[in-house]
Amino acid sequence: MARIRIAEGDITEFDGDAIVNAANNYLKLGAGVAGAILRKGGPSIQEECDRIGKIRVGEAAVTGAGNLKVRYVIHAAVLGDEPASLETVRQATRSALEKAVELGLKTVAFPLLGTGVGGLPVEAVARVMLEEIKKAPDTLEVTLYGYRKEDAEAIRRAL
Repeated sequence: MARIRIAEGDITEFDGDAIVNAANNYLKLGAGVAGAILRKGGPSIQEECDRIGKIRVGEAAVTGAGNLKVRYVIHAAVLGDEPASLETVRQATRSALEKAVELGLKTVAFPLLGTGVGGLPVEAVARVMLEEIKKAPDTLEVTLYGYRKEDAEAIRRAL
């Protein structure tokens, strides 16, 4: 089982191997976490996303991290032409974890996928994500970020 940490605040300040972006399947960085990644990481991240192109909802793609403190951004597609759902959150979490393991990463940070633009309830998302994170190998340390204090508290309750 992966080691799990809970953090509150800005995921773009995470100092580790990778952060996960709550992405759309077109990999266009716009609002929420994706917008913060673009602002702080710089345009090279969007340029790499453009080269990758469209992915399926539930899949993940990896880019460099530009000016961020991490080496990689793992873009987990939770929505596309259809709205986000708990099932797409589950699939995207699993795909992002698989990418982290394939890359041999030790530390990765996730936001609460689908709770911003996707509009899903925080506690339900935290439960679904934690179910998947607990299945990851113990070589991985996962930090689950709540942007606000109440989000981090919801993660603690779900744990």
